[in-house]
Parts: sequence; C-alpha cells; structure tokens
Amino acid sequence: MTTNIYGWCGKILKIDLSELRISELKTMDYADRFLGGRGIATRIYWEEVGPNVSAFDPENHLIFMTGPLGATGAQGASRFEVVGKSPMLMPEGFCYGNLGGFFGPFLKKAGYDGVVITGRSAKPVYLWIHDGAAQILDGSLLWGKGVYEVRDILKKSHGKNVRFVTTGVAGENMCRSANLMTDNEGSATGGFGAVLGSKNLKALAVLGTGSPLVAKPEELKELNKLTIHLNKRDPLMAPFPEEQVRRTGQSSCFQCGLDCKYRNAFRTASGKNVVRKCQSMFVYLPWVFGRPGESTETAVDATGICNDLSLCTMEMYNIVQWLDTCYKSGYLTDKQTGLDISKLGTREFFENLAKMIAHREGFGDILAEGLLRAGEKLGEEARAYFSNEVSGVGDGASYSAREYPMNGLLYALEPRQPIAMLHEVSWLTGLWVMNQADPKSSPVTSEVFRAAATKFWGSDKAWDLNTHEGKAMAATKIIDRTYVKDSLLLCDSVWPLMVSWNTPDHVGDPTLESRLFSAVTGIETDETGLSQYGERIFNLQRRVLLREGRRPKVDDVPEEFNFVAPVETVFMNPNVIVPGPGEEVISRKGQTLDRKVFEDMRKEFYELRGWDSESGSHKVETLERLGLSDLV
Repeated sequence: MTTNIYGWCGKILKIDLSELRISELKTMDYADRFLGGRGIATRIYWEEVGPNVSAFDPENHLIFMTGPLGATGAQGASRFEVVGKSPMLMPEGFCYGNLGGFFGPFLKKAGYDGVVITGRSAKPVYLWIHDGAAQILDGSLLWGKGVYEVRDILKKSHGKNVRFVTTGVAGENMCRSANLMTDNEGSATGGFGAVLGSKNLKALAVLGTGSPLVAKPEELKELNKLTIHLNKRDPLMAPFPEEQVRRTGQSSCFQCGLDCKYRNAFRTASGKNVVRKCQSMFVYLPWVFGRPGESTETAVDATGICNDLSLCTMEMYNIVQWLDTCYKSGYLTDKQTGLDISKLGTREFFENLAKMIAHREGFGDILAEGLLRAGEKLGEEARAYFSNEVSGVGDGASYSAREYPMNGLLYALEPRQPIAMLHEVSWLTGLWVMNQADPKSSPVTSEVFRAAATKFWGSDKAWDLNTHEGKAMAATKIIDRTYVKDSLLLCDSVWPLMVSWNTPDHVGDPTLESRLFSAVTGIETDETGLSQYGERIFNLQRRVLLREGRRPKVDDVPEEFNFVAPVETVFMNPNVIVPGPGEEVISRKGQTLDRKVFEDMRKEFYELRGWDSESGSHKVETLERLGLSDLV
C-alpha cells in the first residue's frame, strides 16, 4: 500500500557525467530531518564531497534542491538552492546559493525534488528533464553562447515554457566568480557557474506538467490570502531617473502574488523591457551617475552584460571600485590593464572589462581568478586599494557589525555573506529610518521596531543596537529561521514577515511559516518545532565547515575592519541611526565593534548552541539531541 507524500515529490535525480549515468535518490530518506533545499543539499554534500576535493575536480558535486512548499501555490515559495564546493572562496570550500524564477517549481512539476550532479563529461552536454524522465543531450550548439542565446535555443528546442539553469562564457572559462543564471534574471553567487563549466555541463532544462500533492488545500488557500493581505505595501522607489528608466511593475516568480521589494520590471527610454533586481541594479550605477552626459541606460545594460556572461555583479562592483581607486592613485595604468580607464563610467569601458574577464584575456585573466586571488598575485600594494567590501563571497561592509552588533555573529559563522540573515536586521532598521524621514513612507515607528524585534529575536533586549545584550539569542533566532527558510525555499523578499502595513500594531507573524508547512505537508508543527529543523541544519553545516579545516577561535570572527575602521555610512541608513529608548534617535556613526564585546557575544552564542564555550566545538550530547549522532 502506497502512502501519499504531501509537498515533496519523493525523488531526487543523480547524474554522473563521467559515466553518463542517471539514477535516483529517495527524498524521504533525507526530508524527515533536513526538510529540503539547503538542508537536504548540505546533507548530501556531507555524504559525497570529501574535504580534499577541489572545486573543479570531477568529484565535486553541484546539488540543486527545491523545498516542500514549491509548486504548491504557497506564496513566496518559488526558489531553489544550490550547494557545492565554491571556487570563489579563498580557500575553496563549502558554499551555497539561492535562486528564484521558475526553474525550481518546474523541476517539481516534472516530478523531482532536486538534481545531484557529479563527474565531468568528455564533451559539452546539457540535461533535459521532463515529466519523470531525464536525458543527457549534446550541448555543442549551446557552448560558447551567452545566457540569453541559450534561453532562446532551449525554447526553440523544447517549447516556449521550458525553464533552465545555465552559465555564460565566464562559466565555461572557469572564471571563479562565474554565476549560475536562471530564467527571470535569477542568479546565485559563489562561482557555481564555473563549477558547471568545469563539468562540461552547459545547462539544465526542465518542463513539467504535474504538481505535488497538498495535505490541506483549503487551509493553504486561507493562509495564502492572509499572507498576501499582511504583505501588501507600496513599492520602493527605483534608483533610476523616471525619464530615462521607468518602473513598469514587478516581475513575479512562479505562482507568487506578493509585493516584491527586489524584482522589478523596467522600460528604458530606448524601448527595452528588462527585469532588474536588488544589488545587481547598482553594479555600475555610481560611476554612470558620476559621468556627465552618460545615459542611465548604461547602468541598466551593465547588469544585462554581467548576466549574459554570467559574471557576479557583487564581484564586478568591487573590481570597478578597485580599478577606479588604483587609477586615481597612480598604481595602475592603461598600459598595465589594457583598458582606457579614463572612460570608466561609459558603456564601452564596462563592456570591454567584462569581456576581458569572461574570456580571460590579458589583465582580465588575473581578475578572472577573483579579486582576492588577484590581490595575492599582485602583492600588498594592490591589496591596499581594496575597499572593506572585498572580503569574500559578497562578504563586506554593507551591513557590518559596527552598526548592527548581532551581524558580527552572523558574518563570523557563515562561509559567505549571509544576506538573508542580514536583511532581517537591515530591512527592519531601514523601515524605521524611512519612518523617521517621512512617517507616511513606513509604519515602523520606534515602538513598532521594538515590538517586532522582541517578537522575532527572542528577548526585550534584542532591539537595542547599542548594547550586546540579547544579541547572541537574536543571532540564534535569525540563523534558525533563515536555515528553515532556505530549506522550505521561501523568498527573502517577504519572509520572515516581521512588519505589516495592514494590522493595527503593524507587527508581523512568526508562526506563518510553520502553519504553511503543516498545511502543505500534513506534518503538524509550530514555530518552535520548525526552528529545531533550522538548528539541526545549522549544526550539520558547522560539521561540514569543521571537517574542511575551520578553526573556531580563529575563523569565527568578522573581518578585521569591523574592529578598527569607524563606520561612516550604511546602505539604506546613510546617517547610521538606530532607535534609542522612547523616541530617542542615536547615531552609531564613527563606531567600531569592540573586540571584547564580540568575544563575549560569541561565547554566549556557543553556550546557547550547546557547544563547548571555550573551543567552539560540538558537544556529543548536542549532536545526539539533534538526531545527528552519526556525525560524531
């Protein structure tokens, strides 16, 4: 007798490109402990990728994983996770990425919860997945093509509704910052495009007509209505002048009716219709704005150039900033770089730079190794011109611990910039900053800020960003919630729903995720029960990092600039203000993170986690409590 599986499809594809062999894993062998997405992918990584495997070795795995809420109609659940050993990290190591669009839900509609890829094909290939079947097909016609041309070829071959993950020329040439790209301009940093290229795998294409089962469809429908109501809000202002680039709406992902703060559709003055999202909109914007007479459309096109070549826009921003500083300081010349740096800010300059890197031409070959490795090759003088942003995979100063103390723990414990965790802090603070400037722009008064922080971060001391009290507890809450979110594959644009424009107290609801999970899967749990999954997955990742050589007391530390370089301004918070008692407004401008304060927070965090408070290592009883005794 077959028992229905609700939410999950029950199967994971496993592809060995060296042997051209296709097999399947059982999702439910993993889901009871690790949910999906980041949880299951990290567990498979633990089982399959040894600490001595290099990022470009055939033995490295690229693990694509959806979550149990995808393709069920659950709002904001259209994302998927990718896990593998990253060539962008220095040294190489475990990393993860998160993408939106349509690929993840369509993979589930095709009957699979994930795809695990290992080996290396002898020639270019792509993977075609459709309604319970998979084929490894000749990819020679796709090789050498940009992301947009690959999209068009796949649609011509497999129909207009086909969805895909691919990489551009930068990935084929194993540029260490090469992205994976998916439909609707979705991307993931970490250099996983280069890993795809190293395997001679150009793309994964998928088309499916099925749907996973939902345990309680009527309950899910009501929760979706509630989520849409609580989330309803005015759109954020676009960063472009209206007369040159006009916002025409938002470009929603699969089955999503939520107001999205990151994904926008634009129409340019020349008639282009494009989708631009989040940080990628800013990859070249400051230099275009600083170039008299240059059209804002150049900044819009710069994002498209990066996406088509599959270059990480965070890395490209840092590279342009570094070149600008080096040129103004007289350290680099046009002759050394092969670039006319006096044209920085023009479309011509950016296009030439991007192509040099993606094709590994001249000085671009050095930059294709990533800015950190370029600094190692060029020497100490080159590194002296790095900004604080240059400290790893997106790991920089944007939301540093100098202004938001608990962020020191979030940065210190992750292998890359933990952007979804940082958003939980910066978004709430940013809405408060907006309210201070114009009460009509945001409902987050100081009172709402304190109430939301207390409710979501676990104590009535967590809201005070001028003290370390309650910050270790806040970090545990934020981490566990994010790991669950990345395993259910809920979108960072909405989740967690900390604030609402449409309730009397304007405070969101931290129980919604567990209620959605129970409605879809039929597994009854609550906020605390769901958080325990997050705690388990976080501890699993910790074991992975320790196995790969992490030294807790040395590596569980944010970048040195947090302790020595006073903060001057912050994205969404230029004056670095935070709430004080009552209606008091306090500025943290000029502050650094106190080293002793951080060490005290870290020790408390270790204790809350059930780790040894001095060494940061796991206690056996903690792993056993979490059902991870096999990791001892």
